[in-house]
Amino acid sequence: MPGTDERARSRRALAAAASYIILTSNSTASSAVFVAYRQQWGLSPGDVALAFSVYVGTLIPVLLIFGGHAERYGRRLMVGIGTGFMLAGTLSLLLARGFPELIVARLSQGIGAALAVGVMSATFTEAYRGKIVAGQALAVVTAFALAGGPVVTALAYDLGGGTNLSYLPMLILGILAVGLLPFFESRPAPAGVATVEPPLPVDSVRSGLLFAMPMVFVAWAGTALYLSLVPSYLAAAIHVSDPLVGAGAFVATQLATVVASIRFGNVAPQRSGPVAAAGVVVGLVLLVWGTHANSWWLIGIATLVVGGSSGVASGASFGVAGLIGRGQRARVFARLLVAAYAGYSLPSLITGIIASRTSFLAGFATTIAILAVIAAATPLFRARAESALRHAARPAPIEQLTGFD
Repeated sequence: MPGTDERARSRRALAAAASYIILTSNSTASSAVFVAYRQQWGLSPGDVALAFSVYVGTLIPVLLIFGGHAERYGRRLMVGIGTGFMLAGTLSLLLARGFPELIVARLSQGIGAALAVGVMSATFTEAYRGKIVAGQALAVVTAFALAGGPVVTALAYDLGGGTNLSYLPMLILGILAVGLLPFFESRPAPAGVATVEPPLPVDSVRSGLLFAMPMVFVAWAGTALYLSLVPSYLAAAIHVSDPLVGAGAFVATQLATVVASIRFGNVAPQRSGPVAAAGVVVGLVLLVWGTHANSWWLIGIATLVVGGSSGVASGASFGVAGLIGRGQRARVFARLLVAAYAGYSLPSLITGIIASRTSFLAGFATTIAILAVIAAATPLFRARAESALRHAARPAPIEQLTGFD
């Protein structure tokens, strides 16, 4: 019955969103404690950036190798294994006594995110039906996912959890999330069975990804800088070191993401994405200017601009992936997430290394210049992407269908 199918679809979308939020919140939970690690363990900005960025040392290789395996072995298995690795990383954080354990925990969490996040993204975009397009809805879910960990951990820290027990609430939520596994498909479609959505030709998929990847790189770079180094930057520049202040700045970016994603939720991604990517760069410039001038109102404006622009650019890239990924969305999202997590890690690492050797100002200036070049190049790929998106809007002739490796 149609009504029953719609209810099942809604439950699957809700379960995918909840799983995504809990899993990703576990991966971001350590960000609120980085300032405390610097004070108690004597970590440098470079150490903090490495601890944040080493996550992708396992994440990107696992994404590249296993990104398409959900369509071979079933989504439930990949989400289950990914959740196990993520929880092992959170448990390591709960027991950590120094920098090496922090690195091991982040590497484990990288494996978990690589195996599960692409599958969750694909499941949500397939099942979601709402007032805004699926890509922007996923950006809203991502905002809650990224903000959840730092907020919960910062509150637990201020309530006396310290650098270890602060992770206990996220670990418990992660264990409870295992109960959502039945909502994911247990096995792929049998060989020879026609899919409802035939996949697009390789060239169309590649053209769409070449447009979406720079946008998501810049978007996640802006988010990651607020998640990893902006709390330390604020502590060094304007002497604010409470974990809740850093977590609050990051939460403000994610609230701006939610508002902007809803406000521009039905704008075509080829129109909104490049503009939003440029907005991330403008926001980061305002952040540096505001801290240099010791101006809280300018820092606040910068935070909102970075958050809103990151959300729209990220949602635009998700929207492109959802359209060109028909019939193989888990695999296409895995490819897109390689660029997303590269943006999530490399700019923070570059900023931290330079800050350790010179100053935060030099580190942020270098990173902003790199992101400006990437954002400026994004429109160059728009024309081919528009052709791919038009192709995605109509059924592909069977003789043109081919796989995507």
